[in-house]
Amino acid sequence: MLTWYIGLNLVQAIVMAGVYNHFGFVSAVAFRTYWAMEVVVLIARTLASTEVLHRALQDYPGIWELVWRVILCAIITIIVYAWWTADSRDQWGLLAAHRGYHFTFAVAFVLCLLVIRHYSISIDPVYKILLGGFCFYSCWSVAADTLFKSLFIQNFPDSGELWNRSELLMFIAMLAVWVVALRYPVRIFAAPRIPAVSAGTYESMSPQLNSRLREINDTLRKFFRRQAPQP
Repeated sequence: MLTWYIGLNLVQAIVMAGVYNHFGFVSAVAFRTYWAMEVVVLIARTLASTEVLHRALQDYPGIWELVWRVILCAIITIIVYAWWTADSRDQWGLLAAHRGYHFTFAVAFVLCLLVIRHYSISIDPVYKILLGGFCFYSCWSVAADTLFKSLFIQNFPDSGELWNRSELLMFIAMLAVWVVALRYPVRIFAAPRIPAVSAGTYESMSPQLNSRLREINDTLRKFFRRQAPQP
């Protein structure tokens, strides 16, 4: 899905460059084309980032169940906020929804990264860079949208072009970092079969070996299993 997300971004950049050149930045055609393609790109972004996070937490199913619920709450918040802004008569409604998406996205993934750090979850550096790129790009988009609206209201010359270039440059920078990171394969460790031991033996052998992580993972799995509807 990450490849689809990157490809859609590149297609959007090429298409919009032609539209802006032919119809102009403030034309109705440019407005409709950009936002129609942006919806598709944002959906692909959500799916791609969720897939990366799932792969990073695939060895911790209990924690993943907590994380995907946080992401689901964020998605619901985004949909409600976008619906509310689109229903209003504010001419900046779509831009506000766009900024709200990136803000909620960034907060949700920062919370997920804090959970990973708090419980000392060991994930591959490639996943860390990918997730960090998603978060940083969203933070930049929030700042760019806010700045663009302010400059446009103040009749700043070429504010739209400045906004487009800042978004494109940030995406290229993020893509460059990802390309460097993806040069190194994700490390896959074969889990050896360990004979079952009692809880007391395990604690005596390794009193601090991921004990907190194992506890929260098992607790979350039991909790969500109880919450699931029984047949």
